[in-house]
Parts: sequence; C-alpha cells; structure tokens
Amino acid sequence: MTPPMQAGHDSSARALPAAVPDPAPEARPGGRKRLLVRAAAAALAALALLFGLHLFLTRGEETTDDAQVEADVVPIAPRVAGAVLRVAVHDDQLVKKGDLLFELDPADHAARAQQAEAELATAQAQAAAADAQVQVVEASARGGFAGARAAVSSSSAALQQADAQIAAAQAAQRRAEAEAVKARADLTRARQLRAGDAIAQAQLDAVEAAAESAEAGVASARANLAAAEEAKQTARGRVGEAEGRLGQSTPVAAQIASAHAGAELAHARVKSAQAALDLARLQLRYTQVVAPADGQVSKLTVREGQLVAVAQPVAQLVPSATYLVANFKETQVGAMRPGQRVDVEVDAYGGKTLQGKVESLSGGTGARFSLLPPDNASGNFVKVVERVPVRIAWVDPPKDLALRAGLSATVTVHTR
Repeated sequence: MTPPMQAGHDSSARALPAAVPDPAPEARPGGRKRLLVRAAAAALAALALLFGLHLFLTRGEETTDDAQVEADVVPIAPRVAGAVLRVAVHDDQLVKKGDLLFELDPADHAARAQQAEAELATAQAQAAAADAQVQVVEASARGGFAGARAAVSSSSAALQQADAQIAAAQAAQRRAEAEAVKARADLTRARQLRAGDAIAQAQLDAVEAAAESAEAGVASARANLAAAEEAKQTARGRVGEAEGRLGQSTPVAAQIASAHAGAELAHARVKSAQAALDLARLQLRYTQVVAPADGQVSKLTVREGQLVAVAQPVAQLVPSATYLVANFKETQVGAMRPGQRVDVEVDAYGGKTLQGKVESLSGGTGARFSLLPPDNASGNFVKVVERVPVRIAWVDPPKDLALRAGLSATVTVHTR
C-alpha cells in the first residue's frame, strides 16, 4: 500500500499540466507579419531592380503602338465628262504608270477637234489676206500721197497761168478800149470833114467801119477777160480739191499702221484658234484615263456605259511606295531627329522586326490640324498629352511582305 504522502504527491503531479515547448518564431502572429513585410519588400526591390534594368536597357528608346502604314493614295477621276466605253482593269489589280484604266467615248471630243482644225485653217487664211492687204495699203497710200502732191503742184501752176491770162486779157481790153476811143474820135472828125465835103464818102465809110471794129474789139477783150477770170476760179477750185486729196493722203503712216494692226489681229486669231485646237486635242486625249504611278487599283466603281462627270472619283490608286506615320506623345519627341534608326513591328507580321529611319517630324500636333482645332482660351481648358505625327521611311523592306496602307504597327525610335 502506497504511503499517503506518496499518494498526495502523485495527485498533485497529475494536477499540473505537462510542460509545452515555446512556439517557433514563424508560428507567432507577429513573426508571420514580419515575414510578409519582408517578402513584399523583397518583391518591391526586385520590381524596382527590374524596372531600373529595363530603363537602363531601353534608355534612348521611344516606343508607341499608335502607328500605321501610310501611302499617298491618289483618287482616280476623269478630266472630261462622257460615257464609259471600256474598262481595262479590275478591282485590286496591280498597274504600271501609264497603263490604261478605262476609256470614255471619244466621238464628241473628236468632232470638237475637227471643228477647231477648221477654225484654225480659217484664221490662217484671214491672216494671209491681212498680210497681203498690208502691202496693198502701203503701195496705195504712198502712191496716193505722191499723186495728190503732184495734183496740187499742177493745179497751182494752172492757177498761176490763169492769173497771167487775166493780166493779158486786162491789157488787151485796155488796148481795145484805147483803140475804140481813137476810132470814135476819128469818126467824129471824119463826119465833120464829110460835112464840109473835105473827104469822100468812101473815107467816111472806112472810118465808121474802123470805129465799129474797135468797139467789137473792146467787147471781145472784155469777153476774154471774163473767160480768164472764170478759168482762174476753176483753177482755184482744182487747187482746193488737190489740197483736199493731199490732206487725205498725208497720214500715210496711220493708214499703214491700221493695216498692220489688222494683220496682227488676224494673227492673234490664229493663235487663239491654235490654242482652241490644242485644248480640243487634250480633251480628246483625256478620254483615255491612265495610271499616274505604279500601284494597285482599289475601290473601282466605274462600269461600261456609265456616265461620269468631270473630277468624279471612280477609283483609288494605292502606290507601291509606302511609309509609316507614328503618333508619339509630345513628351517623347524632344530628342527625336531626322535620320535616327527605327525598329518596326507590323501587327500583320508579328515576330518580324523591320528597319526604318525617321524622315521628318510634323510641324504641329495632330489635334492642331484637325477639322475643329482646340481653343484653349475658351475658359474650360483641360490639359491633355498631345501627339506629334512622325514620318518614318522604310530601310530595305522585305520584298515578300505586302506593306499595305492602313496596317497597324509598333514603332521604337532609337534617339541615341
């Protein structure tokens, strides 16, 4: 039997719990929190290290995925109106510069060209006639002037001769009157002598006949004087007429200049008719619409028999030569310069990196050239990061890749 003391000791021993070892630091709540903090700090340090490594490796590089392949697309439109006679290409066909795309009916334009040729021939004939008329006018003007001047000289001489005839007639009249006075005096003496029977009757008859003859001579002299004066008036009239003709013929230079002006006008009409003919031939040639450059015809909407108007777009020509336009943020273009190397990844050809170079930077942001540019002075200004278009040229692009206009791309510019 166990002694009581021993039994009491055992019961107290059973009443005390067994000793539990201290929990590990990781198992404590405070230790787990410190572990999480340390893990987060390590992750942040790793991320910072990776970010710093990325910045170090990508220093001097500016990247954007806001980039597209572009081309100088040319709208195809006829330069004259008409009905489509023939379409020589189909949609999305590759063409070379000068290849026929479609042709308009040339009948109307051919008729206009023929009409213009006829008008040119008419104008040329009129110009030749005007040149001949110049020679005729020069000859007639100079000849008329010389003839008029000669007529003035001749009529002036005739007038002087008439004056001389008047003077002679006046002298003859005075002589006849003197002879008549003498004859009348002789007649008076003869009659007195006959009355005294101093002379025979025959002598008186002779004196009377001489007196009558003297009176007739006076009448004749007066008639001659009147005729001379009338001849002078006629000569004076001829002088005035000759001087009038001379006055009309005097502006020889003006008449010749007028003829030359008419000839120049005729030659100007020739040039006008020639220009009209050239225009008609151009319009006839414009009935054949050809490709302005190498490329691909797209969005072809013209059909045979269709009526088309001037400048009506009927197709789009996408040139074979393309380029890139990358829209970088304004904070990215500070170090960009033309000629810098560019890496390009076209979305359509993932995994392939193409090479290019910066060709130019736009003179303004994309928003500045939009249809409605922003007006920051309106009072509701909100600052946003603008984008600047950068043109990038290809450097030795693969010929087996079709770099179509509008394809999206990711662009990286090496600014160092």
